[in-house]
Amino acid sequence: MSAAPEDNAAALDSVVGGIAAQLRRSWIADPGTASLPWPSIEVLPAGQTPGQVCPGDSVKDPAAGAVQSPALYCAASGRVLLDRSRLAKESNRHGDWGVAYWLGVGLGQAILGQRAARLQPPATANLQANCLAGVLIGGTSLQPRPQDPPRPDQLVAPANGAYGTAAAEQMGTRSQRSYALLTGLGMTELAGCSDGAMAQLARDQVPDPALLGALATGTDRAAFNTMAVMNRRCRRLPNSPCPRRVPPFTGQK
Repeated sequence: MSAAPEDNAAALDSVVGGIAAQLRRSWIADPGTASLPWPSIEVLPAGQTPGQVCPGDSVKDPAAGAVQSPALYCAASGRVLLDRSRLAKESNRHGDWGVAYWLGVGLGQAILGQRAARLQPPATANLQANCLAGVLIGGTSLQPRPQDPPRPDQLVAPANGAYGTAAAEQMGTRSQRSYALLTGLGMTELAGCSDGAMAQLARDQVPDPALLGALATGTDRAAFNTMAVMNRRCRRLPNSPCPRRVPPFTGQK
């Protein structure tokens, strides 16, 4: 017997609440976010989209040719809005890891929303939100569910499949989003989520181009093997602690 819609909704809300609690602890522990207000998180009723609930932003306005996202930080209300239908699909596809990814991206947007002005082009800003999602997730115990045999792309699958190729100009390419998430987790040679680092990534100018290329093809098991990646969850680089930290942005409100 299949579960009733209200049971499925309650289950998703419970998953979001549990993941949000872990991410909030990570938020409080990070010096870059400890003093920032924690945004309220709302999984919208079925049939509502974040763009409908928080109108007036060209980033999410379909009339402006923008991309609809399952997660959106609404600066007007200080809320991270989540599309219930799309989040449920992500949960079915990727488990709790998919939910954590989108919640992390919404929180990454919230961090960037504390800045006085949008300083980055749309694609670079989205890569930065992905990177910040990785930082926050990296401070938790969240991991992809085990699979046998391991999927080479399991860790980055939510970021890779977040948007179609046509959205690359606004949201970054599949490989760039995947690389940004891994950077926040501390698994690349790029030191962190700073403006400069994300601008480099948006131009495909990274210190480990072989990894970026492998992310584009998804065929390099040596680079993607789930257990190998998780065993090096954070790589120690000069001036880059483990877990990674939210960079000290200038121009905050």
